[in-house]
Amino acid sequence: MERQVIHLNIAHFMAAVEELLDPSLRGRPFVVAPEGAERAVAVEVSRTAFREGLRRGMPLGYIRRASPGVRVLPVREAVYRRAGAQLYEIAAGFSPLPESPGGGHLFVDITGTRLLFGHPVDCAARLREEAVRRSGLRPVAGLAVNRLVSKIGTRVVKPDGFVVIAPGDERGFLHHQEVSLIPGVGAKLLERLGLLGIREIGELAGLSDADAAAFLGRHGALLRDRARGIDTAAPSAHPPGGRSIRTSRLFDTDTNDTAEIEAALRGIVEDAGVLLRSDGLAARRVEVALSYSDRLRAQGASSLPAPSWRDAELFEAARAALHRGMTRRVRVRRVSVVLSQLRPEARQAELFSPPGTLKGEALQGAIDSIRRRFGREAVRAASAMRART
Repeated sequence: MERQVIHLNIAHFMAAVEELLDPSLRGRPFVVAPEGAERAVAVEVSRTAFREGLRRGMPLGYIRRASPGVRVLPVREAVYRRAGAQLYEIAAGFSPLPESPGGGHLFVDITGTRLLFGHPVDCAARLREEAVRRSGLRPVAGLAVNRLVSKIGTRVVKPDGFVVIAPGDERGFLHHQEVSLIPGVGAKLLERLGLLGIREIGELAGLSDADAAAFLGRHGALLRDRARGIDTAAPSAHPPGGRSIRTSRLFDTDTNDTAEIEAALRGIVEDAGVLLRSDGLAARRVEVALSYSDRLRAQGASSLPAPSWRDAELFEAARAALHRGMTRRVRVRRVSVVLSQLRPEARQAELFSPPGTLKGEALQGAIDSIRRRFGREAVRAASAMRART
């Protein structure tokens, strides 16, 4: 049975949600960025701001100089998660295997649903119309035999369109598209491909195994296969709100002081923990990513014995992941934490629970209550304060 996968993508997702809640923002340039950060960068820009040349990742100071009248909105993670959860709920009505990576993206595997929803093209159109009607958000949609090709398809027709790549037409559709549309092709790789004279996906697809490895390194064959529309990854269902919770800290001054980095790490783990518990979730896996001053990145990961929502346990896993990834002496610019493998938290009262466990849960609950009332900065672990002084 030929697989059929729909990719839905809300272009400029955070900005689209803000415009839905405040229609006066429509047609105006604005960006979404963290409040109060010394070196804040835009995490999202509106469609109008994008047309004016503003991009995600640009420093807020530069944005204000380049576009003095631009409005800056705070990041509202809970609002965006609710919008993502609604989209997931809509997709779940069409498939048992919706996948929500977050950020306004949804993959919906409709293989074998023809008897229920008709032809795959009709099903994809119905899903898109249902998303518009129920959420108010207007996604771009792509239908293809796998996630990779459907995602490239939506990149081709963004910001608003519907594309169908029929089974067997993958190579023909991809051939003359820009190589930058392939997921995983960033600025450095794009520059290398340009030096090789490779600008279209079809040119990359034509490389042999030997040439792909010689020109692009050990992952060259994988990248070449992507250019051919090959995606062997099995579909996987992910719950509403995406697969992970992400928080990060941008240092005022780049640093290689391990104690300062650990202090910042504790603070952002606490922030992630608040988001985790507010959604009634626990995390099994903790990933830590480091962005260095020379723009290279490194990361480490750690898994907990069982899903946890407690700051102390999450921090110990994060610290272990940090030291797995921190192998360079270059100064660190940003440290990020990703909590994944999320599950509904379990807080069943156990007759023989150790007293320390119950006290720890009570303390965590009290801290969260104070933060909800007075803000996240009202209570911090002492070891997290060094990064803020």
